[in-house]
Parts: sequence; structure tokens; C-alpha cells
Amino acid sequence: MLQTIIENDYRVTIPKTLRQSLHVGDKLLISVDKTGRILLVPEDRALEILAETAGMWRDRTDIPPDGVEYVNQIRQGNRLQDLGIINNDRGGK
Repeated sequence: MLQTIIENDYRVTIPKTLRQSLHVGDKLLISVDKTGRILLVPEDRALEILAETAGMWRDRTDIPPDGVEYVNQIRQGNRLQDLGIINNDRGGK
């Protein structure tokens, strides 16, 4: 595991072994995970990944076009299962 120190004004120096894929001027997305690790993701890579999956749900006839409506349907099904109204056999009694 590599170590670095957070300096004045919250400046973090990236260890040399991790600098290979970073260049001056790169835009990075920064977040902290549940364990407290700092995650740096190049913005262009994140956009590239999003572009790969964009539209993957387009033109699906088996799910509503509105994602909120779809999630609500899933949750409703789970609530009915929890209440014992339906079982896991695709909604059968």
C-alpha cells in the first residue's frame, strides 16, 4: 500500500508509481468510498464508460420507458412477496 500526506489547502501528492497514466491538465473525478479510500477517476474515462452503456435500455418493450416507474414496479413486487401475496414464481399464487 502506498502512502501520501494531505498538505496545506488539502493538496495530495500522487506517488510516482501511480502517475504513469496521469498528465498535467487531466480532469479527475474525486470521491471517497465507505472505507475512507480516496478514488480518483479520469473524467474522460468515466464519460467513455457512460457512453458505452448509453441507450442500452432504449427500445425495450418489456420495461417502462420511465426508470422511476420501473423501479416502483419492482418495489411493488417485492412488497407483495414480503406480504406473502405472491411468491417468486413470476407472480403466481
